[in-house]
Amino acid sequence: MVGIQAVIWLVAGPLLARPMLRLHGLWTHLVLGGDPSTRLRERVESLEQTRTTALDIQQAEIQRIERDLHDGAQARLVTMGMTISQAERLMETDPARAAELLAAAKQDSKEALHEIRSLVRGIRPPVLADRGLNEALRALAAQSPIATDVESNLRRELSPPLESALYFGISELVTNAVKHSEAERITIRVVDGPDKVRVTIGDNGRGGAEEAAGGGLAGVRRRLEPFDGSLGITSPTGGPTTAVIAVPTA
Repeated sequence: MVGIQAVIWLVAGPLLARPMLRLHGLWTHLVLGGDPSTRLRERVESLEQTRTTALDIQQAEIQRIERDLHDGAQARLVTMGMTISQAERLMETDPARAAELLAAAKQDSKEALHEIRSLVRGIRPPVLADRGLNEALRALAAQSPIATDVESNLRRELSPPLESALYFGISELVTNAVKHSEAERITIRVVDGPDKVRVTIGDNGRGGAEEAAGGGLAGVRRRLEPFDGSLGITSPTGGPTTAVIAVPTA
């Protein structure tokens, strides 16, 4: 009897194996995958949240630009106009004083131009727009008071919004390291995968970096959310600190 059963299983086993594996796969997907409508609802909620985040960031940027223009370049241009008008009135009666006022107006024009250029860099740095993310990161490293190395295998063009998000996120992380880490060296490593860009920013400082509400790290996370990007921080006390940005590109 046992021999007959063994023969039956030897014959039926290969025939039943594939259907049983399919049945097991379907059961596993049903148990672990969850209800498709639930996943769709969660995805819609996530997209609504990231859209709200993107709109909040955009509104904050608009308000910052308006404030910087009003308090900076606009105020200098108004002062410059008043100074030139005063110099015109003194041109015949007090040429020396008029020349002093014109020199002051010239200085105001230089300051206004400098503030406008700084404002433009805050929106999208010219090097980023003209030469791409790699060169923008090298320029950022060159300006850092701490020795900063950049490694990148990125060879393709990313969309301008994604480039800006990555650049300003990396810039914020480098700035945090400069301000708080007491590090001697910072490294920026960009790895371009088939469907994701991964950026690792590390420093050999004292560690202890924490993400606080309203802080710089939270701001980087919010900037990445509209792109389904993520931010991971590893920063034990005593260091080192490693931040990883991952953003899908597909």
